[in-house]
Amino acid sequence: MNAGISRPTAVLGLAAVALSLVTLLGLPTPLQAVAAIAVLILLPGQALARLTPVTDFALRALLVLALGLAALTAVSTAMFYLAVWSWQACVVTMGVITILACIARARQEAVS
Repeated sequence: MNAGISRPTAVLGLAAVALSLVTLLGLPTPLQAVAAIAVLILLPGQALARLTPVTDFALRALLVLALGLAALTAVSTAMFYLAVWSWQACVVTMGVITILACIARARQEAVS
């Protein structure tokens, strides 16, 4: 059993929190776009992809994009139909999804 959370899992979770806050607080437009793409697609996709046993690099990269876009689509659609859509709520929700996936990964690591 591992004594703690692995470094990649911790970095991914902390990056989700930091980039979510930075995106919400505002940055110059080009930096805010990069931070938003990371928070909305790449970080959740990476966190969710780490829950799968896929080891091939190309397949993993495709899985990161696919899972990130799928999660963003599901969150945005649910918010739209519930009439609560806002970009800030979407950023926070995707950050929470990333953190929850990191917690699930930490539990996987603790078991193995």
